[in-house]
Amino acid sequence: MGSSRGIGRAIVIKLHQDGYKVVVTYCYDEAAGKKVFKEINEEGLLIKLHGGEESSIKEAVKKVDDKYGHLDVLVVSGMHDRPHGFKETSYEDWKFVLNSKLDSSFLVPKYFYPLLKKSESPQIILNTSSVDDKPQIGALAYSVASAGVTNLMKAMAIELAPEGFRVNAVCPGTTRTDNWIGFGLEDDEMWEGFAKSNPMRRVPTPEDIAEAVSYLVSEKAKYINGLFLYVDGGNRHRG
Repeated sequence: MGSSRGIGRAIVIKLHQDGYKVVVTYCYDEAAGKKVFKEINEEGLLIKLHGGEESSIKEAVKKVDDKYGHLDVLVVSGMHDRPHGFKETSYEDWKFVLNSKLDSSFLVPKYFYPLLKKSESPQIILNTSSVDDKPQIGALAYSVASAGVTNLMKAMAIELAPEGFRVNAVCPGTTRTDNWIGFGLEDDEMWEGFAKSNPMRRVPTPEDIAEAVSYLVSEKAKYINGLFLYVDGGNRHRG
């Protein structure tokens, strides 16, 4: 889910290149979803999906079931942020971000579970964050939601493994995507600062995260379960 822009877009394109029949989803921007669908030669399925709304997810499940009858890999990637500190975060901001990131990470796998169960090797990938264990100052709700996704993934990995599932997470570092619209997306100086502070002297690209997902769902990772794969250039170790 969440494949019309940024990291989600890169993931769906990479998995299509890997030979998967993919489902492109969008929440608000149908034009962006159609653009990505065209990039993969309209091979697959394009659907609207709001990951924080049960009715929307149930409709998406039915469409995937009607077309494919099962699901091998579920990547939960879409989210929206309202980065504020504790004093500035309103209750509406709090609910919006937690619904976008934490609720969707629970609801989407929950309702797609029956289709995944039909796969010979079902997999779930949750896109969390490199701030999953350390709060990002100025992004309270996002930090809390990421921490919640962390324990959710651990619990799912343990509970579902006996059924043949593998559940893992990718944890991107600060990535220049549309999530930063209104919060410095076009501020080259700010992004240069992020890059200089990173041990590898650059910020991750959506394609970096897509490559990590491609590895996790491959046969090379067939015994990897419950892993947090950080794609941040080692930045989390800076303290």
